[in-house]
Amino acid sequence: MPIHVEAEKGQVADIVLLPGNPERAKYMAEKFLDDPKLYTDYRKMYGYTGKFKGVDVSIQTTGMGVPSISIVLEELKMLGAKTLIRVGTCGALSDDMEEADLIIAQSTATIGTTINQMTPDITLAPPADFELIKNLYDSAIDLEMPVHVGQIATSDYFYGKSEEYTEELKKLASLGVLSVEMETAALYNIAAKYGLRAATVLTVSDHVFKKTRADKSKIAEGVDRMTEMVLDTVTKLYG
Repeated sequence: MPIHVEAEKGQVADIVLLPGNPERAKYMAEKFLDDPKLYTDYRKMYGYTGKFKGVDVSIQTTGMGVPSISIVLEELKMLGAKTLIRVGTCGALSDDMEEADLIIAQSTATIGTTINQMTPDITLAPPADFELIKNLYDSAIDLEMPVHVGQIATSDYFYGKSEEYTEELKKLASLGVLSVEMETAALYNIAAKYGLRAATVLTVSDHVFKKTRADKSKIAEGVDRMTEMVLDTVTKLYG
C-alpha cells in the first residue's frame, strides 16, 4: 500500500486532477468540489475527494518535478485511479501566446530527465489520451477560451544551466515546442506503463525568453478557467 499518499482504496476517485502546489490543490477542492474530504496531508501533499456535478473527483498535490510526481502517480495507481489530468502552469516558448492562455499537451520532450529512456537504444515518448485531449480542446473552443495544442517540454531544471539551457530551449521552440514545465513526461510514461488515461492542461504563467511573469491575479484567473473546463469535460466523459 502507499506510504506517501496516506489513503485507503475507495478514498481516491477514478478521476484525479493533479496540481503541483498544495495550496492550489486545497483552493481547487474548496472552490470547485461539493463536500470535499481531505484523505491525505502527509508532507502537506494534500489530497481531496469530493463531487463535481454529482461525479466523484479527487484533487491530489504532486509537488515539483519528475521524482515527486512519479511517487504520487505510482501510489494513485495502487489506490485505483484511472484518469489522471495534470493541471498546472508553464513557461511559454512562443511569443504568440498570452498570459493565462491554455495549453493542451499532446506529448512532451525532455531536458535533463531519464524518465523516457528505456534502454540505450530506446526512448519512449508516449502521447496523451486522444479522446481526453480532443474533448478538452472541444470544450475550450466551446467556452471561447484561448487554447493551444501541441508538444511541450518537461525539464529537470527550473533555473537551468545559464546560456546553454537557454539555447536548448530556443532549439526546442524552433521545432514547435510550445512551453516548458516539470512533470508531464512522468505522467505520460507512467500512464502508458499501466494503461491509464492521462492528459496535461497548462496555464501560461511566464514567457521564458521575454523573462516576464503574469501577476498572481492573472494566473489565478487562468487556473480557475482551466480547472472548471477540465472538470466539466472529464466528468461528462468518464463520470
